Amino acid sequence: MKIAFLHTQNFFTSELLQRFRTTLAHHEVVEWIGGKDAPAFDFDLLLAMGNVGCELLVVQPKLLLIQTASDGYEEVDIDAASELGIWVSYAPADLTGNATSVAEFAVLLMLGAARHLGQALTSLQGGPARPPTLSLSLSGKTVCIVGLGTIGQQIAERLRPFGLKMIATDEHPENAPADVIAYPADQLKTAVAHADFVVVCVRASEENENLISPAVLASMKRGAILVNIARGMLIDEAHLVEAVTHGQISAAGLDVLKNEPPDHKDPLLHLPQVLVTPHIAGLTDLMLDGTVHYISHVIEEFAAGKKPKSILNSPVKPRRQLEE
Repeated sequence: MKIAFLHTQNFFTSELLQRFRTTLAHHEVVEWIGGKDAPAFDFDLLLAMGNVGCELLVVQPKLLLIQTASDGYEEVDIDAASELGIWVSYAPADLTGNATSVAEFAVLLMLGAARHLGQALTSLQGGPARPPTLSLSLSGKTVCIVGLGTIGQQIAERLRPFGLKMIATDEHPENAPADVIAYPADQLKTAVAHADFVVVCVRASEENENLISPAVLASMKRGAILVNIARGMLIDEAHLVEAVTHGQISAAGLDVLKNEPPDHKDPLLHLPQVLVTPHIAGLTDLMLDGTVHYISHVIEEFAAGKKPKSILNSPVKPRRQLEE
């Protein structure tokens, strides 16, 4: 099969490309840098880390499968792919090591924001002295986990030893662990009202853009800490800046922003109470090895005419028929 790896060039994606070329040596793997013209128009399979819109798909008449290189697939036009007969598959976080890596990082951001880590490090580099206020301990506090999917469940597991009271919101609150008080997703304002920490790990979609809205921010306990390890589109960033500036939110830990990479003038980068990292929560050895292993297995299944379990759509007239 002829495979294109569509990505934005950086160390991690370059390492992925090298691994795929080794693991899939019996296939042709071609690099395609996002934003540039397609290097060819006869790809069978597209490995995607970036935007895959309709305009890209209509010029690939032989494309059979789009496989995302991550658990997220909000940048793929699945409806357009289905109309064109193209299958779409993703890389489930629980099968690649991504969920474990991101859950670990969520705890890091909670601790870093609560302990004023950014300000403390800046003070050692000649910046303003570390704040005179006391840090917030996790022990005995309440956390609200927004989204109890694979990552949310793993965050809860890692927070148990800290002695936190755990509440959550989810589309299926009945599936929550026994020690987590779960609310339906539409009761987010109620769920966050008494939480000292709010951790956003729900899957992003058009429907939940700006999920953390001005109303939700106002409903949060004054002085709460907000952590986001999902997608930047889930937070109304302009109102988050206001909430932090006025003390409604005392600190935030953000691994994702709406614009990545952010403009250096982005006010979130200049608020001392906000700890921002460059979308690195999942970038671990565990996730790299797991992603290559999982996607290579999917590709071999697909090449053999079998339908991978991670397929997301059902094209009416697929360009390739698959065995269930």
